[in-house]
Amino acid sequence: MEMTTRFPLLLLICSLCTAQLQTESDNRIIPLGGETEAVRREPTNTADQPQGCKQDIHAVLREMSASLAQQRVEMRHLQRENEAQAVKLELQTTELEKQKTELKLQKTEVDKLKQVLQAQTAELISIKARTNVTENQVEVLKRDGEVKQVAFSASLFTSGSGTLGPFNTHTPLVFRHVVTNIGNAYNPNTGTQSHKIKSFI
Repeated sequence: MEMTTRFPLLLLICSLCTAQLQTESDNRIIPLGGETEAVRREPTNTADQPQGCKQDIHAVLREMSASLAQQRVEMRHLQRENEAQAVKLELQTTELEKQKTELKLQKTEVDKLKQVLQAQTAELISIKARTNVTENQVEVLKRDGEVKQVAFSASLFTSGSGTLGPFNTHTPLVFRHVVTNIGNAYNPNTGTQSHKIKSFI
């Protein structure tokens, strides 16, 4: 930026020096015959003026060279920073790719775990259904077991012994003295049992 502003400045200085010399040479009248000493001295002064202009140009050129060298150093420094940033960016890109890969693996693992969870949920539902069926079967068996528990003990006489009969017709024996009647299957009034099970009397 400084270089672009100094170059037009240098051109402006050079053009002013040249214009000044041109104006002085145009305004000077050289007599044909007799030249005074003051006139003779002018060329030495005009020679001095371009020398001063050259010195100004050299000073500007030195400044521009120093500025150019400084800008080169700054450019090298910026290039090094740019390279370091490029390396850092490459590392960050590599790390980002690793994280993306790891994220994909984690998503795959989560999907597998979801499938396992769904399978376990289905199995749990199946186990619950079987458990309900088993509980129902156990309840039925309990009820059947309670009903099948039939037992009674009875005698013809309250105490002692005696005889009954003979009977000419088929007559059921009624055991009126009931000691035990589990399940109320025996009727002491009729002498019959209300539950049809195999029994030994």
